[in-house]
Amino acid sequence: MKPGHIIDIREIEISQLDLRYANSRIYRKETISSLVHSIESHGQIAPVITITEGPRFVLIDGYMRVLAIKRCGQDMVMAEIWSCEENKALIQTLARIRGRRWQAIEEAMLIREIRDRHGLSQSKIAHLMGCNQSWVARRLALIDILSDEILDLVRKGHISTWAAARVLAPMARAIPDHAHILAERLAKDPISTRDLIEFYRYYQESNRKKRERMIQDPGLFIKALRATREKDQAKVLKGGPESKCLKDLQIVRHILFRLRRQVPTVIYPGQSNLDRRVLLTAFEETQKGFMGLEQDIRRLHDLSRHETGNSDIASKEEQDQRNFHDSQDFQEHGPSYIAGANQSEALDNLQVPHCSNQGSLPALQGQCSPGPGGP
Repeated sequence: MKPGHIIDIREIEISQLDLRYANSRIYRKETISSLVHSIESHGQIAPVITITEGPRFVLIDGYMRVLAIKRCGQDMVMAEIWSCEENKALIQTLARIRGRRWQAIEEAMLIREIRDRHGLSQSKIAHLMGCNQSWVARRLALIDILSDEILDLVRKGHISTWAAARVLAPMARAIPDHAHILAERLAKDPISTRDLIEFYRYYQESNRKKRERMIQDPGLFIKALRATREKDQAKVLKGGPESKCLKDLQIVRHILFRLRRQVPTVIYPGQSNLDRRVLLTAFEETQKGFMGLEQDIRRLHDLSRHETGNSDIASKEEQDQRNFHDSQDFQEHGPSYIAGANQSEALDNLQVPHCSNQGSLPALQGQCSPGPGGP
């Protein structure tokens, strides 16, 4: 507001205020508590904004400050008294920053008051605010779709403005009943923004029957989802990195299967060179990554086979030495020694040749092939 429009700054009685725009504000408990603490410690710092209307003053901005002052037991408020039309005072309040950031829904509610109470068109409001008409239209669309019951829950701070704008508004456009039920559930049993984001993502991907169950108890759905996730994490922890690697390989296999079905659709006669080159380049990069993975697996597999081979050689040398000592003992003590005291050791050292199919890697190396009944 230009300095010439301020005709006075003085204390006025709260009882003289006309609070006609109280429904266009959002009352957050934490904000009001912070204001109460500040006023008790330092007094009122920023004056509220009013215009005169007969013997009373219409409160344009400062609704939470007035509420905080009343909670402090005071009945006087410092106010700027503007000399201008009511609608212009509202627009000037919206257009300028007064120590806080307006929420989109707050802006929308005040713009709707200007439109409905004062009869200004969207283009006129946009012109007075110095913004695009599309911005005004988007703000109005944000709340025109929401029911008065939902907006009332937002005003009272029971539902966050983020939830109203990002979840309830788009849901209300598609399924108004679900938006109304969800708003009531969130007001009664709030969930965090992070949980709400996840809830809404699953809601969008779910069928009609599952949505009906989800919307009746969002908190229960989040608890069930968290329990399932913790169970999966426990499985991963129990299985170790091998289990995670196996799961990733299974995912890759499914993706490859899906890609093979898509290929006839995305590579076709008459396709532009640019489109095909983009796809082939992506394929070549993926192929390089897969070849690198194959090389790593083969290298590590060969290394483990080499270490196993050395271990087998060492075991054979140890067995030969044991057999040599057993021969000497046999000559000195006779057959009863081997048959008795050392019988357990002899059985433990009995070697039975075997060849087990360990999967695709040994088959790649040609070390072990399936038996006659194998695939």
